[in-house]
Amino acid sequence: MKYENLKNKVVMVTGASSGLGEALARAFIENDCTVYLSARSKDKLVALSEELGDRAIPLSLDVTNTYQVYTAAERIINEQGRIDVWVNNAGGEKKSSLSELTPKLLNDITAVNYFGLVYGTQAAAEYMRKQKEGDIVQILSTSAFTSRANESAYCAAKAAASLFSESVQLELRDEGIRVFPIYPGGMNTEFFMKAGASLPPDSMEPKDIADIVLNALSQPRNIIVVPRIFRNSVKKSL
Repeated sequence: MKYENLKNKVVMVTGASSGLGEALARAFIENDCTVYLSARSKDKLVALSEELGDRAIPLSLDVTNTYQVYTAAERIINEQGRIDVWVNNAGGEKKSSLSELTPKLLNDITAVNYFGLVYGTQAAAEYMRKQKEGDIVQILSTSAFTSRANESAYCAAKAAASLFSESVQLELRDEGIRVFPIYPGGMNTEFFMKAGASLPPDSMEPKDIADIVLNALSQPRNIIVVPRIFRNSVKKSL
């Protein structure tokens, strides 16, 4: 869907090589935005940017590395002069029981789902404060408020990211910066397979969630929409 007030926005999307990140990148491009596509897998980003055209710019990025995150923000400013929207979408999970949760696995899950989101928020806010305007989108999960067996580290990281996002939302609102915590449920992406989990029934399509995000961003600046998006398990008639 087209949103006229998003036209020509400068956007950063982390975790853009697949799933919701890719769907968001496509949606922003459809709205005539300049979009920086970031992820660890640069090959996928290059292929996607070639498909999407000149306004899609691939950027290899590990969100758990503060230097890389700040360097990416600085590059966008040097090339575009501003950052209008920063989407913290990168994330990852690996199911494990309490006894299987090694210190390394705990650190990896927390780093990408929580620390990476914090670093991205800090980098974006630094420049948005100077602009006196900007939008930061936090792709969280219904796992932030739903306990799940064998997913304790992931749920805890998302809960921490949620409280962080809601806190900085209060901190930044008087500086013209909106923070949008987004809580999607199960989506039809590779995320579940990579996490060692099963795709839930009636999974939502990433492109539908992407449109909800863009709709939220298109609202007047005195409005912040905080979607909690659940799957509607429809009983199929015989």
